[in-house]
Amino acid sequence: MKALHMTRPRCFVPVEVPKPTVQGGAAGRLLVRQKWALVCGSDIPRFAGTERSLTYPLAPGRSMHECVGEVIESTSELISLGDTVVAIPENYRGLAEFFTAPERESTPLPPEIATCDASTLIQPLATVMYGADKLGDVQNRSVAVVGLGPIGLMFCWLLAHRGASEVIGIDPIEWRCNFARRMGATQTYARRSLELIHTLRQCPGDWQAPDICVEAVGHQTVTINDCLDLVRHGGTVLAFGVADDAVYPFEYDLFYRKNLHLLSAVGADWPRYLPAACDLFLRHREELSPLVTHRLPMQEAAKGYALYESRQPGVIKVLLDATDW
Repeated sequence: MKALHMTRPRCFVPVEVPKPTVQGGAAGRLLVRQKWALVCGSDIPRFAGTERSLTYPLAPGRSMHECVGEVIESTSELISLGDTVVAIPENYRGLAEFFTAPERESTPLPPEIATCDASTLIQPLATVMYGADKLGDVQNRSVAVVGLGPIGLMFCWLLAHRGASEVIGIDPIEWRCNFARRMGATQTYARRSLELIHTLRQCPGDWQAPDICVEAVGHQTVTINDCLDLVRHGGTVLAFGVADDAVYPFEYDLFYRKNLHLLSAVGADWPRYLPAACDLFLRHREELSPLVTHRLPMQEAAKGYALYESRQPGVIKVLLDATDW
């Protein structure tokens, strides 16, 4: 089968590798023919070579996990041949013509969205739903979202949808702030969170500290402390952005003196949240589909990853089309 092999940072080489199979193996596994995949921010450190633990070349097919495809083999009693599924490839080896996936990290798509390439948003949406559920009831509570990439924009949309009284978006990129207002943000600040903090210290009356602050940036160690500063006394900080570093410099005294609550959310309970996200996307696909802004053939994966990394105006989610290799 065809696959892409990351032989060094930023370099994908097309290769032919043996097609996997799930026949004769453990129950509850799928072989999926890839249709579409979305570039995720958590894949960028592997693409850029900034994840220190990695050794190149990576395994063929890495690194891609937001995938939709057709089941062509199944040892599952829950998912059948021919189903179109959202599925998380085993070992994130989704840059391939075929991949295997466990049934517990897959869910069939209803016919209404089985031909919609934006259904690839269901996997990241499931992670956002999981994180938002940790916050409990947000009705009539104010929320600040630091970082307005795809995940931050989904948080803005979902928390507004769930009745937050105010959704404040914070990101240094102005067009992202504009997009966040389309997604439900009631107010935005086009600046870095630390810059906002410095401004607010000069004019404290201009800021009504929110009940909740969501860190949706990740891949650095600074903004979690900004969230501690921005949230109200006794408020809640949700650490959602992916951690690349094992140890963070944490402003413990600030956290302690403000009597804050710190939550984390990574991944999801997939058997619960993938079907729930599928149902949510089905009901609101017109609102969510615009998050997919760019589409490229799978052969141009390197261009797609670089485009996502660039944060060029208008780039939110980059889709790779694997229907024609």
